[in-house]
Amino acid sequence: MVTNLLKFDPKEVKMITKAVIPAAGKGKRLEPLTLSIPKEMIRVGQKPIIEHVIDLLKAGDIKDVLIITGWKKGAILDYIGSGQRLGINVYYRVQDEQMGIAHAINHAKNWVKDEDFIVVYGDNYFKPVSVMKDIIKFHQEKKAAATVVLHEIEDPRRFGVVKIDNSNKVVGMIEKPSWEQAEAFKSGNIYYNIAGMIIVNSKIFEFIEKTKPGANNELQFTDSLELMRKAGYPIYGYVFKGLRYDIGTFESLKLADKQEWENSKC
Repeated sequence: MVTNLLKFDPKEVKMITKAVIPAAGKGKRLEPLTLSIPKEMIRVGQKPIIEHVIDLLKAGDIKDVLIITGWKKGAILDYIGSGQRLGINVYYRVQDEQMGIAHAINHAKNWVKDEDFIVVYGDNYFKPVSVMKDIIKFHQEKKAAATVVLHEIEDPRRFGVVKIDNSNKVVGMIEKPSWEQAEAFKSGNIYYNIAGMIIVNSKIFEFIEKTKPGANNELQFTDSLELMRKAGYPIYGYVFKGLRYDIGTFESLKLADKQEWENSKC
């Protein structure tokens, strides 16, 4: 069914100046460390991971950032503040209940209004940060309703997995599949996951409202994007070839920290 596609005018793809950082998760896989400090405030190299995320957004000339915080996240507010020290304008919303990434992003609806905006998860490490401009350019040239940043993975079971065709158009996606389910979502012989970054049109909020709870009774953003795609909206995948770590585990945190210290010596 593609009737909703008529509501999307590619000319609506405008200059992108806003970003949303979901940062309300409890970081259970990093306990006991996260019992005393928010996951996003864990240092990678010489600064917290959330500051690396802000550096990434600044490299794409993003001016305004909304951080979705939650319980015990006061350290983020204390450190980031208004964002003036970091050269960016920062705003906040509180997600009182842990109901998934889509639920968190929905808190940005009135702030985003009718603009395309970037979503970057608050525990992601990307290098080089200069890729941000390339991703924005890709999104605008494709006249996409959404662009999901993709990264090659070996084990698809922990992630949202995306299948793309030869033009990089998304033809299917699934959240945290089993091995058997994931087989249908290979792109050639490769599994691609959503690498914690998406550029999306504000019409996504209509699909978040239609998203049904998934695992752990949470609203998965992958499911919202899939509803958008099935309604006929053009979604593309940007394949990121650089370094990316989701610091949700001690192993990935160690790898990101090692990489950051090595980069700082160059």
